[in-house]
Amino acid sequence: MNTTGNRKSKKKKSRKNYPSADHFDEFFARYPAFDYHQGSSSIQEFYRMCDMFDWDREGPERKEAHDRFKTALVKQFNSFYGTEVNDIESWRGLSLALEIFPLPSDVGEAKRIFAGTFVNLDDLVDVGSTGGSVTQFESLEELKDYTIATGKYFPKMSAYAGGILKFLLREILNHHVGGGSHRRRR
Repeated sequence: MNTTGNRKSKKKKSRKNYPSADHFDEFFARYPAFDYHQGSSSIQEFYRMCDMFDWDREGPERKEAHDRFKTALVKQFNSFYGTEVNDIESWRGLSLALEIFPLPSDVGEAKRIFAGTFVNLDDLVDVGSTGGSVTQFESLEELKDYTIATGKYFPKMSAYAGGILKFLLREILNHHVGGGSHRRRR
């Protein structure tokens, strides 16, 4: 997305100089029989590992590994982009990652920009280690379609999720997963 309002679904180049992907390294190190490819998509590596170990989708080994993987994913997001929703530098880092220019001048402007930004958060995390690109979608519906097709679901709840992550989470599969406070229907 650019701030001129011309929103197109397109690939964006990644920003450089991310911290190392050590949360993923730590996660995959727990499974030394698995040959983790650091430059690959983290979720694709997780699925590849599940296939290698022949874990049943509902089996306890896979569920335990998936819970640990989700924690690593959230921690990696926090390492790359920060946790403080009122920190303009965190918002500017996100803006750089998504090539949103000019950079927001204050937190209010950043929140207005990102309230209408639809991006897969797994991809946003992976861009830091894969050197790939991030697609911005024109709508929540396009993001949902992509997320369902790729299986790249970001954890909707985590004790480690910071304010920025909670702000960026979107509703997928009719479950509220963030984007501000919402009242519960009675």
